[in-house]
Amino acid sequence: DNGQIDFESFVSILEQNDSNNDAPLEGPDPKVLEFLRILEEYRIKCEEEGNYLEAGRAHKQLGILKKQEEKRQQKSIRARQLSERQDVQLAHNMQFSDFNASWDKYMDEYDNMAQMYIQQMTERHASILLEFQKQLRQELSGKPPKWSKELLEQRRKQHINARNKNYAEAQKLKKISDKTEEKEKREMEQSQAIIFAKREAQFRSQQQAELQALLKRIECRRKEQSQAIIFAKREAQFRSQQQAEFTSIIKKN
Repeated sequence: DNGQIDFESFVSILEQNDSNNDAPLEGPDPKVLEFLRILEEYRIKCEEEGNYLEAGRAHKQLGILKKQEEKRQQKSIRARQLSERQDVQLAHNMQFSDFNASWDKYMDEYDNMAQMYIQQMTERHASILLEFQKQLRQELSGKPPKWSKELLEQRRKQHINARNKNYAEAQKLKKISDKTEEKEKREMEQSQAIIFAKREAQFRSQQQAELQALLKRIECRRKEQSQAIIFAKREAQFRSQQQAEFTSIIKKN
């Protein structure tokens, strides 16, 4: 009634969709990733609030959903591998009489499969990049601030004056220290932003190199296939000419 479903219903829907899907997604399911993220946040919230039984239930549900997603991906990979083997076997069994038509169909399938590989890698890269960004933010934000000697000295004098009941001077020093701290905070945030951007750029560069390597393999394989068809056509043409010459000789005799 309120537009929400419970965990068991969500799992049931995923299983039904998986069973009805002729071409299941081989990479991570965005819907599952989002649900895992929400469930993990809920577990952390329950743990922080001391609701340990509910946190335990959420942890158990996370395990169930992760295992199911792993099984689904493994099933998708097996289905894809089986499909590839069947395609190769079909190509080996084709008759040469319909070679040209079958070749066009094969190349269309190859191009479609290549696009699928590219899409899967792109989606996987996007998911991994999000996780990398999350961990990097946690790493940078978790580091204790390194205050300057100037600020530490200002704070020290501030507290000494406060302990000595020299509140006017302590208040003056506190104002100065607060401004110094705010300035150093901004500088640290800018420094962290630069570090984040640099490491993110390096990570993206690695992913781009992996994608370029895949594109190169696809293109090399396509060229090999194109050269193979050219050779096969030339061989077929040569045999046809030989057969025609042999037929002509027989007719003459």
